[in-house]
Amino acid sequence: MKYQYIRAFIVLLAGLVTLIINMKTAKSVTTSLAILLGVLVVFYFLATLIVEILQKAMEPKEDSSEFDEEDEIKSGENDDLEENMKSNAEENVSFDVEDE
Repeated sequence: MKYQYIRAFIVLLAGLVTLIINMKTAKSVTTSLAILLGVLVVFYFLATLIVEILQKAMEPKEDSSEFDEEDEIKSGENDDLEENMKSNAEENVSFDVEDE
């Protein structure tokens, strides 16, 4: 949301340039509006890409050391959990042997 006005600024600037060029070349109104619509759609998508790139580039980098410690703790908990499940499974297994 930090860059929400950049998209509108780019699109409106492209529209203004298009209208000025269309007035200088004396195009008809319908042709001018069709060109303007095309330019606005194209520049809207370009501006959206620019905003996304800026947001990705400007977001702060997170410290990976904090996540490494958390991952180690979680993996240790998972190891203990797996060992407990194995031991519980071994205790609950019983084989019925019939006398023949």
